[in-house]
Amino acid sequence: MFDPWAKVSELGIDVHTVPLEQLSGCTDGTTIWLDTHLTTTERRCTLTHELVHLTRGHTGHQALAAEDAVREETARLLVSWEALHAHCGAQLSAWHLAQEIGVTERVLADRLHHASAAEIAELRGAAG
Repeated sequence: MFDPWAKVSELGIDVHTVPLEQLSGCTDGTTIWLDTHLTTTERRCTLTHELVHLTRGHTGHQALAAEDAVREETARLLVSWEALHAHCGAQLSAWHLAQEIGVTERVLADRLHHASAAEIAELRGAAG
């Protein structure tokens, strides 16, 4: 499982938890700020998202295409294929599946949205 806190430590990135208005997190390319009101799961997902921005050299708001690519990479880091496959066929709501995998519903939705045709076919085959 991807551990964004280990990556932060490895890269020597400063992370600060502060009240943010209308944002879960942000980065200026060297530091990451996370909102104080995030749950543990939201903090892990947001930190990973901001790490992806940082590793791509982003320093502020990005165009929609760049943001979509960051969301896809974040989802692939946090939702392994093995985790999805392990829960295939379980009749869980999106919320329960996200809880089982340890991500937010949005990250789970991003992972499924960006799944390849082969991945979707494999999940369908395993479920039925």
